Amino acid sequence: MRVRGLVLALGAAALAVAGCTSGGQAMSKTAQGLPGAVGTPLNDLNITRTEVPQRLALIVSSYETLPKADCRSIAVEVVELTNILGPDTDAPPNAQDAGLKMGDDAAALILRQVTTTMSDFIPFRSAVREATGASAHERRLRAAYERGVARRAYLKGVGAAKGCAPPAAPQPGAGFIFTPSPTPPQPSRSSSGRPG
Repeated sequence: MRVRGLVLALGAAALAVAGCTSGGQAMSKTAQGLPGAVGTPLNDLNITRTEVPQRLALIVSSYETLPKADCRSIAVEVVELTNILGPDTDAPPNAQDAGLKMGDDAAALILRQVTTTMSDFIPFRSAVREATGASAHERRLRAAYERGVARRAYLKGVGAAKGCAPPAAPQPGAGFIFTPSPTPPQPSRSSSGRPG
């Protein structure tokens, strides 16, 4: 039964790649991700695992002060994070994006199916993952990536407030409009004199 699922997954992979205009991209992404998908039982047993990238491990708080708060320093840090995290939501689309997305989606579908099939080999998978520490490691990895995403957003906000150009600030047209106010807003007071 499990082997049949794997054969079906690989067959679906072939069909998805054949029907995709960016078949080369899908094939390449699938080939890169296949060892990880097939190795899912090793991840579940915490024998192999994805390490937290060093740059993300260094982020204690997403809102740490900047050693140098100039546009160039902000841009360097944003680019470092983008190289690890991938494009931000404000990244401008280009003509190749649609084809690349189709290839990425096809590869992700294939790899998800292979991962699901391979994970069926371990009975009581969630208990095994907790016992081996694989779940705890996955939570740490996810938290590091979330801190990285929040840090990049914070840096772009600081850059925008300073009037920096992308990548130290969001791309134009990303829905961000910054208008500095001469004085910080004060809490409003109700007629009773208490903050309202």
